[in-house]
Amino acid sequence: MDEPSNLDAEAGVSHTEDNKNGHSKVLRRLETVPDIKRDTSGITTQYIATGIVNLGAFASGVCVAWSSSALPLMISGQFETQPANNGTHTKISLTESEASWVASLLCLGALFGAVPSGLISEYFGRKKTLLYLALPLVVSWILVASSPNVYGLYVGRFVSGVAVGAFSVAIPPYVEDISEKHILPALANFFHVHFACGILFGYIIGMVQSTSWLSFLCASIPVGFFVAFLFLPESPAYLMSQGKFGEAKTALRYFRGIDNDIDAEIKSLKEYIRNYGKNKVTFRKLFGTRTTIKALVVSFGLMIFQQMSGIYPILFYAEKIFKTFAISLNPPSAAIILGFCLVSSTYFSTMFLKKVRRRVLLLISFTAMALSLGTLAMYYHLKASNLSANNTWVPLFTLCMFVSVYAVGVGPIPWLMLREIFAPNVRRRATAITAGFHWFLAFGVTKLYQNLVQLVSPGWALWHFAVTSLIGTIFVYFFVPETQGRTLEEIQNEFDGIHKRKRHRHVIEVETVVEH
Repeated sequence: MDEPSNLDAEAGVSHTEDNKNGHSKVLRRLETVPDIKRDTSGITTQYIATGIVNLGAFASGVCVAWSSSALPLMISGQFETQPANNGTHTKISLTESEASWVASLLCLGALFGAVPSGLISEYFGRKKTLLYLALPLVVSWILVASSPNVYGLYVGRFVSGVAVGAFSVAIPPYVEDISEKHILPALANFFHVHFACGILFGYIIGMVQSTSWLSFLCASIPVGFFVAFLFLPESPAYLMSQGKFGEAKTALRYFRGIDNDIDAEIKSLKEYIRNYGKNKVTFRKLFGTRTTIKALVVSFGLMIFQQMSGIYPILFYAEKIFKTFAISLNPPSAAIILGFCLVSSTYFSTMFLKKVRRRVLLLISFTAMALSLGTLAMYYHLKASNLSANNTWVPLFTLCMFVSVYAVGVGPIPWLMLREIFAPNVRRRATAITAGFHWFLAFGVTKLYQNLVQLVSPGWALWHFAVTSLIGTIFVYFFVPETQGRTLEEIQNEFDGIHKRKRHRHVIEVETVVEH
């Protein structure tokens, strides 16, 4: 073990104190964990560690896609539970209303998991919080597989939702803590990529047409996450906030490799923790400043139009929607194509986010989503009026276009902006509230989608989502600031109405005026 650095001495921490506090075993264990593939720069280690922790996002995507594959089997009465005492299998036949509850309760559970998870991770640690989230996911799949009635399904979906919501809030801080600044944007996008990959995986395993196998395969993901994440160190920032400076230095050295000098980063991290503790705000104080309120209006507005565009109903009910349009392609196969488009677009979105301004991407994304849904709505009405023959490519192409442009702009940017429009001392509180609001909207839209379809028709439901996306374009144009390439101070000054950009007249224009 290295000798105590000057930073440890400044903090009043020594290896003797670590031994007294019982931390020596932890330090020795961390030092025995080898850098992945002898990664001297730490880059590969950070990428692989981010991929491992985002298996939680992968598991969350699987939970979303499960509804698309399993609900058609349940509604048709083909869902079988475990053998009963008399050796027979009991079947669960769901109504449309019950099926909508089974799907949407995932989002309601996510609401109750997202809001407190940030506070829980601050008190119990990033790693411990994320690690134990695998337990409710496994329990939820056991409940879904073994439930003899619909109420067991309700409980199972709600429990899994709690874990999904907690993952959405707890994973990004861990990734931010272990990442170097120049690769953070790429690593931050891992959450969205893994979430999309989880959805695609859920659509693929839906081909088995057996809910027992579906539950077993879905449960294997959180188990794999638990085993893999168990070997990674705790967040260096959390260890520093708890006064465990020796462990924090060892963990940071693990993520930075042996070629990097981490003393400067440790000093910077210690200063950040000190300032964060001094300027820490409560949820009540979050609404105390005009700048923060305006930032919340922007983040809440983006979440409203993101969810009201209908992305979750389309992902939750993908197979059912394809059946509605009576396409010749097998609905599970069409859902897999849809999932592949979502994954590929999410993967390449990092490239667009680096080169194209946030507002431009949002405007293009909302407009293209409105056009694709509007086209699909018109096709539905023409088909219902027998003015158009059945075409597989129209619903498949329009929905693939919809999820693709969503993944490039409307999907990741509202989450990305949370790091850009909020000050560091309020960012995690604001993220928890925004995530809770996100899942509340997702629950409402997913639950009421079936009611909307029954009240009007699938065509008019699609028109509703298309018009909402169009209104989202207007909201972005008038209320959302550009954040790319701008400092937090410049963005907050714009919220405060000061230092606005003014139109400057060219010298030629001025000279022309003088001549006249």
